[in-house]
Amino acid sequence: MALQYGSMDDPRNFFSLSHLPQPSSYPTADEVRKEARERAKNIFDDWTLLNHIIQRHEATIQKRWLKKSREQRRNTLLHAWPNMPKMHRPDMEAYFGEKSSMPSTNPDVYLWPDINQEDLLKPKMMLIFLNARARHYPSVFAASDERSFRFAITSGKVMPGFINDHTMMFTGHNTPETYGRLYNWEENEDAVDWMTTCRGVNGGTGLQILAVQERVYRFLAGCCMHILQVTREFVMADNSSIEPELPALSISDGLTHSLADISAVTPYMVPAKLDLGRLQELIAAKRNAAEDHMWSLREDPGYFADTILEMKEHRQELLLDVNGRQHSLARPHLSKEFWNRVIHKAILEANGSLEIWDTLLSQINQLIFLRRKHENTFTDGDPLPTELLEAFLDLDFSLSVYMNAPLATLKTDIVASPPMRGWFVRLPEENPRAITTTRKPNVDMDTTQKRLVWLFQILFDDGQRRLAGVLPILDLMERLVQNDPKSRNLFSAKVANTIADYSLFAECQRQIRLFQPWASTFENDAVYRQQKIRADYIERTKRMAQVEAAFRNVDSSYADPSDKKFYYPVEKRRTKENTEAMQNAEKNLDEFWGKLDRLLLKTVSNSRNGVWTCLLSSDRKLQRTPDWIEPPSKLSAKERKKGVEVDDLLQDLKFRSESTAERNEPKQPQKGKVKTRGAAADTPLAKALPQHLINADDQSNLDPQRTFKLDKRALRVFSTLFYQPSTSSQPGEIPWNDFLYAMAATGFAMEKLYGSVWHFTPSGLDVERSIQFHEPHPTSKIPFRIARGFGRRLFRTYGWRGDMFKPEGASI
Repeated sequence: MALQYGSMDDPRNFFSLSHLPQPSSYPTADEVRKEARERAKNIFDDWTLLNHIIQRHEATIQKRWLKKSREQRRNTLLHAWPNMPKMHRPDMEAYFGEKSSMPSTNPDVYLWPDINQEDLLKPKMMLIFLNARARHYPSVFAASDERSFRFAITSGKVMPGFINDHTMMFTGHNTPETYGRLYNWEENEDAVDWMTTCRGVNGGTGLQILAVQERVYRFLAGCCMHILQVTREFVMADNSSIEPELPALSISDGLTHSLADISAVTPYMVPAKLDLGRLQELIAAKRNAAEDHMWSLREDPGYFADTILEMKEHRQELLLDVNGRQHSLARPHLSKEFWNRVIHKAILEANGSLEIWDTLLSQINQLIFLRRKHENTFTDGDPLPTELLEAFLDLDFSLSVYMNAPLATLKTDIVASPPMRGWFVRLPEENPRAITTTRKPNVDMDTTQKRLVWLFQILFDDGQRRLAGVLPILDLMERLVQNDPKSRNLFSAKVANTIADYSLFAECQRQIRLFQPWASTFENDAVYRQQKIRADYIERTKRMAQVEAAFRNVDSSYADPSDKKFYYPVEKRRTKENTEAMQNAEKNLDEFWGKLDRLLLKTVSNSRNGVWTCLLSSDRKLQRTPDWIEPPSKLSAKERKKGVEVDDLLQDLKFRSESTAERNEPKQPQKGKVKTRGAAADTPLAKALPQHLINADDQSNLDPQRTFKLDKRALRVFSTLFYQPSTSSQPGEIPWNDFLYAMAATGFAMEKLYGSVWHFTPSGLDVERSIQFHEPHPTSKIPFRIARGFGRRLFRTYGWRGDMFKPEGASI
């Protein structure tokens, strides 16, 4: 079983003749065992002391620590760990700041990246760290401690020693005599399997784990003694009774927390386990948001126009070249081909996103089914059942491929985005379809701008991205925004949304990696199944490829919104002119989608499995503006009150049952009543669909909904979200914090993901589905046209209406 390179079995010769990084040493088995025993004894001495303190004095430590000023907490940290780095992730700061590729002369920042002042000075972080490490054996953290310095090894800044033919074990070894035990492959037939399945590690890496833990436990014990002002001898002589464990601490604020907070606290907590339920919840909410986006593009002319214009503002054709010359598609004005590209991109991105998240939801549902099916058929030491393993591999492969799409979008959008466009230029045009950009020379940037560009450079470089990891890079971006609010203005709303999509893929991958010990072998397992995995992926994405191919022959330039054909003054007071403008915009949008649907359905399969066809066959109604009714000039107080009640009733009826109608039918005079405009089967959308796929129109009543009694602040939010058009008033903007407050008041827990996305999870409500909304960017207020879309999504998802929200104290 010896490691060989050709005919040689000497590790020193093997590494010297290979292109692999050179180990720092080649210790013998006896040397490894001797060092391991010494370090294991020190670890358990300090762990025993820490455990003794926390079991008896955790409440005192928490009280004293929280009462300390920031400077006093810093003094405690530096007393136990002199010269502690100041910033978060000092390893990445050091690596990308060093010019030499040689091993670092300051290995501490690479081996203990989580020991830093920026993180541990947060009031509760240190207390969470102490609780986790004191109340669980060191073996629980061996794998996570190894991952914490993996960047040090993959970057070549720190190299452990190497010993052939041996495996070191930590899991289940919870005494000083057995912790970090070294097993010879020839003497123990399981030792090789432990290594190949990543349940054990090479002896050199094992010694590095022991060295890291030795100093961590010494540090934590030292902090406790400094806080309590006691000595080691005093602690061990303390025979006071063990106190009940305190409630778990959290760094989140009530019902609101963020993925950045979770990422920050993760290194200091007990390692998490795979949570397929959370993965399913995140994917389902994103899939539903993608579907709502597609429907909004079909339903709301203003939303459609805003989306196209936003896409236009991120096209590289708008960049001047190095000679100050416009792109051929932008001179003397934006051409039909330019708009065709923009509209194609917007619609294909929307369709592709829905296809991707719909497919991922099907995969995670299948994975949950198989996990339950086999939950009692294997343990940590067993291989996974074949169908369960293949389901994990398929999902992991899909995530790795799908996340390339938002990354590619970021690469092209960043340089053309309005906040950063001034930093870049195009190279002279050779091929109209191929654009190359470069940084402008001698552009003045402040520290924040330089750091942001640096982070994007790391993200866009394949090698550096794999080395640093996607989530750590995004975490640094998030911290940049938190620490310098002005940097928020450097992200356009579209860029922030794309980062949110990209981070969600990365978070899904992180969750899969928590399925240990099996996830450690997924990469090797996939090699032997590569052909089947790729074939399954091609079959899953076949329909998306058909849509993309069909679009090559579609001219969408007639949907260019720059001529105001989609002018949609929904935020203005309702007048006859505004009503007719809105109806005209809706007619233009219906005509666009009708033509597109009919054209695509000629070339794309009519199977219900395609999301485009499913949209067309859905019984969801498009809301359309009713005809204008001239209001009476004078009403008595009693008549005005009655009129308001009738308006409320009609608005609710319209909101629940309106659908698209053909605009070329002659309009009949209406007296005193607003009629809905057509039925689902008569719409351009439905007419594009083959008859056998049209669903029967469902006019059943909505289920009864609860009533929410809210204070003025929350009620004002929902009044705007479900605003009823009026001739005498117009809605305003909603501060984002007020929206969060209102959602919390109705029973939602909130989590900020990376980028602009917030994830809302029902808590104490009679609904289960989560929902996601994008925080407005760069301002912190929601414009009414966006708020109106929020309200429609809440209606579609939960059946919520404006009449469900009452002031506190009102009778139901």
